[in-house]
Amino acid sequence: MEELLSCLEIRPVKDLLPHEQTIPYNLKRLKVAMLNLGQIVDPIITDTKTGLVIDGNHRRKVLEIMEIPFAPVQTVDYMREDIEVGTWHISLKFKPRDLFTIDSLNHEKVDYETGKQAVNSLKAPFMLISKDECHLINPGDYKLREMVEEQNHIIDSLEKTSLEYFPAEDINQQIERGQSVLFRRSYTKHEIIKTAQEHSPLPPKSTRHLVPWRVIRLNMKLGWLHRSIEDAGTEMKRTLSNRIYSGNVRKYYEPVTVIY
Repeated sequence: MEELLSCLEIRPVKDLLPHEQTIPYNLKRLKVAMLNLGQIVDPIITDTKTGLVIDGNHRRKVLEIMEIPFAPVQTVDYMREDIEVGTWHISLKFKPRDLFTIDSLNHEKVDYETGKQAVNSLKAPFMLISKDECHLINPGDYKLREMVEEQNHIIDSLEKTSLEYFPAEDINQQIERGQSVLFRRSYTKHEIIKTAQEHSPLPPKSTRHLVPWRVIRLNMKLGWLHRSIEDAGTEMKRTLSNRIYSGNVRKYYEPVTVIY
């Protein structure tokens, strides 16, 4: 009980530092779900030191929109080696030639390894991968802030409903399905903190954080979060105590699939 409560806090929403933009459709859907449930299901995962939102940018934004002053958070040391950061790549429902017709986008044909190295060294914001060939999109020589701005520009140029996000291990599967893939580099933890502190949020789904022992199904009532920090914390501890002593807590020692 004490181990669990030691990593759970109530913090002001205004003190939580988002690091990437939200997706309007996902935001709207989450807001409706939270209003229907009257709860925030999972705590927002934050860095103890900086208040960086590691996981839960959409939850934080919904609370802000609904003018709920406080949020339940799980605090972690972001610099721990077992907290890993990657990215989500982007799958497109149209052919490369359709992308090449957009006036503001330039492209340069490359082989896969050369293109991957260019993207990872800030020489291009994306590499477009299809079954037959690879192209760097808007190649150049970028600094971090310029790269963020260019990625945002390219994503804004695309029809949002044609975008799907997926992890790196599924690249071959997406290409075999005939999809075109926008490959992008993973940001480092220091880069993520820097862009957040400079209020220059990364494009949506830029980061994919793997946090061991994350708490899920906290089920915090939204009404409690309108009270003081002390009252909200008391309610959280009370309901957790009841659930823990009823045997309703389980640690998973293996990857799991959750069906909502």
